Amino acid sequence: MPSVTPSSPVGRRRFLATGGALAGFGLLTSKIRAQAPVVIGHGDFRYEVVTGWGELDPAQFPVANCHEMVEDSKGRLILFQTNVKNNVLIYDKGGKLLESWGTTYRGAHGMDIVNENGEEFLYLSDTALGKVFKTTLSGKVVKEWGRPDLPQYADPKAKYAPTNIMPSPDGSFYVGDGYGSSWVIHHSHDGAILGVFGGTGKQPESLNTPHGGIVDTRDPQHPTLLICSRTDNAVKRFTLDGKHLATIPIPGMRVCQLALRGDYLVAPHLEGLISVIGRDNRLVSNPGGSAPVYDGQGQPGPIQKDATSPFKHPHGIWVDEEESVYVAQWNSGNTYPIKLKRVRG
Repeated sequence: MPSVTPSSPVGRRRFLATGGALAGFGLLTSKIRAQAPVVIGHGDFRYEVVTGWGELDPAQFPVANCHEMVEDSKGRLILFQTNVKNNVLIYDKGGKLLESWGTTYRGAHGMDIVNENGEEFLYLSDTALGKVFKTTLSGKVVKEWGRPDLPQYADPKAKYAPTNIMPSPDGSFYVGDGYGSSWVIHHSHDGAILGVFGGTGKQPESLNTPHGGIVDTRDPQHPTLLICSRTDNAVKRFTLDGKHLATIPIPGMRVCQLALRGDYLVAPHLEGLISVIGRDNRLVSNPGGSAPVYDGQGQPGPIQKDATSPFKHPHGIWVDEEESVYVAQWNSGNTYPIKLKRVRG
């Protein structure tokens, strides 16, 4: 029986057939590989990246800096961003656009939502206008507050550029002057000033760029404030009257905001990743980055962005009841928010 080589007619036919089969197999495996979900994170907090969520026609619904997201009682996700063609985009959980409004918030930045006797309102901060607005969910302005009448702002050179609003269960709210003079101002429900704390410095109670934050209600009898002191690469805990309690360092990360779900927090960082913070204030996962490590003294080690991270500059964050995470990004090529679906088991 003659030997079969690729150069003989029979061998070439067999070779081409085998080669074609291998090529087809290669295409199939490439397709499977391309369709395989991207999963990021560590330990119990791993997430699948939901491809294409919330993407719209940029000619009709353009976005610029996507700064914050919240969710209303109907499960609608509300995005606040700086393109004045439509500052607010409202999505359903599947990423379908439901509504859009807003043409005046060129410094669109912070947003939170409150329920007052069954009616929901948005609190918006505009860093360019130097104001905080209370609006209906359809965008009607109910109240607005400008530069605080405080000794800290008596000097005309003292800048006021509010970056976030932190509603409290008692109806009052806190405003972080993150791009101004780094004070946090406590307002009553009607806007009267109740107190002020923070300011720049090197003391534990100082706040250097109080960019984001929340009222932490995990202990409903003893709620506290958690504030992102971004320039300090840390989250700081305060009593509701502004006394410093603790500092949670996140090395090298400019932490922008916090979202609370159950007994854990999720925080976005401009460095291109997000972190999950457990109830004991320790990092338990860094989706988009390296796994958390701690030394013998309980201090966190450095964090590195992963080369395959789906993020550029995470800025705003929301976690829904299914524990899916929505990430709004600053200065990231006019991209729409990224949805992460939590992976169980």
